[in-house]
Amino acid sequence: MGRFKKGLFLGSLVGAALMWLNATPKGKEMREKMMSQANDLYGQLKESLKKLDGPTREMYDALVERAVEEYAAKKEMAMEIKNQLVRELKKRWKELEKEIKK
Repeated sequence: MGRFKKGLFLGSLVGAALMWLNATPKGKEMREKMMSQANDLYGQLKESLKKLDGPTREMYDALVERAVEEYAAKKEMAMEIKNQLVRELKKRWKELEKEIKK
């Protein structure tokens, strides 16, 4: 299978998963649960970063990946949910950066 076909196939799978999370009642429930988990982890990450001197995005990304990995292992999370949680938390860097500068 060529790279294009692999990319198309993987993109279709991700699209189907996102559609499921947004369209079905069970999917919406899972999305709400994931967002709740993201908020909990974000609070923990924020406290950890406040203790560091001059945190950078690279530090934050590393903390996100480590925290989600540990959290996912405890909760026995599916790989796709874990990856979405990482993406969601990494998106919040700008928000966190503004809070830290205050």
